[in-house]
Amino acid sequence: MPPKRKRRGSAGGDAVALPRTPGLRSDLECTVCGKPATMSCGGCAGFYYCDRAHQEMHWSDLDHHESCERTKKQVARTQELREDIFSAFDWGRLSTEMIDENVHTRCTLLEKLGVHNANEYRRECPCHAKTPFGKLPPVADTRCPPGEDPAMSWSRGLDEANWQVYELITWLRVRVPNSIDACVRELRKHLPENWDVMMSCRLKALVEQQDGPFKIPEFAPKYPTPITLHTAATVDYAVRRFRRRSSDASPECVIVDVLGAEKEVDQLKQTIIALHWLHYIDLLIAGRPRGVHPDKPPLHLNLIGPEVPFDAYDDSTRIYPVTVQMYNGLYHEVKRTIWDHSHAYARRNFRHSPHRLVFMPNAGIAAFTSWEPTLKMIVNEFGAVVIITDYTEEAANMGLKELKKMVLREKAAARWNFLEVQVNPYRQPVSCKGADNAMPSYANGFIFGMIPSDFTYRDGDEKRDEVQVVDCISA
Repeated sequence: MPPKRKRRGSAGGDAVALPRTPGLRSDLECTVCGKPATMSCGGCAGFYYCDRAHQEMHWSDLDHHESCERTKKQVARTQELREDIFSAFDWGRLSTEMIDENVHTRCTLLEKLGVHNANEYRRECPCHAKTPFGKLPPVADTRCPPGEDPAMSWSRGLDEANWQVYELITWLRVRVPNSIDACVRELRKHLPENWDVMMSCRLKALVEQQDGPFKIPEFAPKYPTPITLHTAATVDYAVRRFRRRSSDASPECVIVDVLGAEKEVDQLKQTIIALHWLHYIDLLIAGRPRGVHPDKPPLHLNLIGPEVPFDAYDDSTRIYPVTVQMYNGLYHEVKRTIWDHSHAYARRNFRHSPHRLVFMPNAGIAAFTSWEPTLKMIVNEFGAVVIITDYTEEAANMGLKELKKMVLREKAAARWNFLEVQVNPYRQPVSCKGADNAMPSYANGFIFGMIPSDFTYRDGDEKRDEVQVVDCISA
């Protein structure tokens, strides 16, 4: 029975004692104090407590009475969110159900998949948590020369990526039509958005060519590439969903500002190769053969954040042919520099002004007040599409609520529509569920955001049902 909530001070029903089944996780923690948990909320079963007093404190003082019903629905979706991962990957049960039950940790999962401490996967477990972002050698089991400038080490480490992308471009120039064109024909059928379609169709030709004329080892079928490709897949998904109408058939320059970049810096090589491939395929699917050339898919990335280890925005950071620049600092502090550089890039290479998309991965905007100046600037000054992700549905709901409040405070409601919270089909297929709650949690797990009210979709695209105009009631 769900708890009665007639009075704010009443606790959430009778607590339920936690089972201690052998083999299942026994490291559950109290949501309030972090001590070993002995009971869960009787209403939603979503939060754990060490005693009745802390359950009552969470219910009344920490406002769980407002979210208990929502949490119950979110916990009930746990198996639903696992199913598409099960169907896409033969290791899907290991990375979700067995992680949640503490049968596997992230380290043991990566060991079983044969990628523990290997290159980009080093950021997917706690083993290198104390190493600052951008300071890992680009290739595992190598060391940077003592005293070498970090920017030089990072640039040197991308030489291999440059060569692999060059091999990819060479193959695309002389490709056998069936290799890609069959994929394009299939994707024009408007297949569902999920990892199964991504791996069996959108990325299929790239993966199959690992035994062909060129090799990018990280994309070989034996590797669990989606564990590190979820950022690239999410960016590609957002670019495809929010394509701006242009005046002719020439390709449009897309600039993606990635805010709060952290492990994305250390996983940049694989991200860039995947984005080059996906964006090239997307332009062909969209029916834009004119100007679509493997040497120049019009895509530019800016990685921005206080954890970005250094500024890198000269030619030494150009990954042929997709460009990448890095900026250390908060977005509202370095925005002018970013815009000057990226608009200069667009003017040199394309006829149109760039289409800008702001991507904030796993942002936690409701939890971290440091986002407020950046959000205020975006609301008042930008005309860019803003896509935000978070780990849990509840965090995304709270983030969207804060976003709407910001728009109303700044009297900008007429300028923005909102993308309501939804599951990201390209969330990382590894559970991030915490020890103090039972809510489904995945990196880039849930999407929400803002779209300018004057945004014009590309011909053939319809305005999405999830885009809703803010008003005082909904905020």
